[in-house]
Amino acid sequence: MPRTGPETTFVRDHDGNPVVGLRIQKAKDRRGNPVERYYVVIEDGARKYFGRSTDKPAAIFNFRQWEQRRTRKQVRLKSTRTAPVTFMDGSTETETTTRAPRIDMDAFYAKARDLILKNPRRFADKVRIPQIGYLEDLEPPEPSLPLVRVGEMYRNKRRALSDGWKRKVKLFWDEFLAVVNVETVRDIAADHIEAYYNVVYDQHSEHGQSPTYVAHRFQCVKSILRHAMIKGKDQEQLRRVLDLCVMLIPPEKSGTDPHPISREHFRKLLSKSDSKWKAVFMLSLNAAFYPSEVAAVKKSHLDLDGRTLVMDRGKTGVPRIAVLWQRTIDAIREYQAEHPHRSEYLFVSATGASYNANHMGRNFRKRRAEAKLPDSIEFAHIRDGAYTAAVEGGADVNNAKMLAGHRVGIADHYLKRNPRMVADACHTIEEAYFGD
Repeated sequence: MPRTGPETTFVRDHDGNPVVGLRIQKAKDRRGNPVERYYVVIEDGARKYFGRSTDKPAAIFNFRQWEQRRTRKQVRLKSTRTAPVTFMDGSTETETTTRAPRIDMDAFYAKARDLILKNPRRFADKVRIPQIGYLEDLEPPEPSLPLVRVGEMYRNKRRALSDGWKRKVKLFWDEFLAVVNVETVRDIAADHIEAYYNVVYDQHSEHGQSPTYVAHRFQCVKSILRHAMIKGKDQEQLRRVLDLCVMLIPPEKSGTDPHPISREHFRKLLSKSDSKWKAVFMLSLNAAFYPSEVAAVKKSHLDLDGRTLVMDRGKTGVPRIAVLWQRTIDAIREYQAEHPHRSEYLFVSATGASYNANHMGRNFRKRRAEAKLPDSIEFAHIRDGAYTAAVEGGADVNNAKMLAGHRVGIADHYLKRNPRMVADACHTIEEAYFGD
């Protein structure tokens, strides 16, 4: 194939200024492939070429070096000048001044670039910056994970989260993103984590939130970051951010002593409850549930004919098992007969929406006031009462722990297939609250 005639254009530097004398010839070789050659026209129309290259800075540098050699000019960092100085009394004296010449910065940077590419260790020795010597070992960093994607990875992990905990995870992560206000993991700095720490603590102090309010948020953020790192994504940056998160320490709880609801108070609570809330409170005591846990119970978790409950604890995934009392089954069936609905959840509001811990707490406080119980009694005291009754009533401690959703070293699948392992603990609780 015949070569196509060359197209000549003038070369401009990175500032857009013409490099006087240097041209670029764009053409095609015998195979039709595009080629570019930088050149200058010298005596008698002859051309001096600087090779085939698409590296314009190198071509500009080589051209200017060639031009300096022709004119015998050297680029020096300093130049000196001497001149006579005449004073007012008529005397004279020779003065020497040092000034910086006009340096061709394109040539300077091109030379520096050439040295760094060819021998970065030698360049590092010259400028006394040893880190530059490792450039030849570095690889371009991969794009950092977007923080939105980090949250999605946790919510969609293989071990499915409960709907209630999934909503909380999204809420806590969105709060974190709103405070740090950056796009990727690499963008997070210590100042961002400190700002988040201050915001959560301010909410805790100003609105009277419990230490658990702070602990849940801090733990959730760390869990989300840790899960992304386990997945092998952006590990270096995630490890760095997790190291920064060591400052996310929640306030200490006032105490961990249980406050079991008394037999008399629990019966008064039931007396002021309709069928729905009687079923809620009965199931909470029977299975040692927290408010959020009883709210997460689905119809599929119950076998009323077999008198068992089997489900996973939403946050930790630990199995929850229980043997249901007949009085609990009767309360649930009465509620279902009076309030039929199509939701997968057992307890729903008048609009058909599932409950969460806050809804449960508000309704508990309403029935507590109607029963004229002390304000110091909380919903969680029902769980405390169940666990305390099981342990103090003589049930095996491990069975009581299994009922309460604690790990005891038994495989999850085995627990789910054998919910009657906690039958003794459940019977002991019933005796404490309803026995003679």
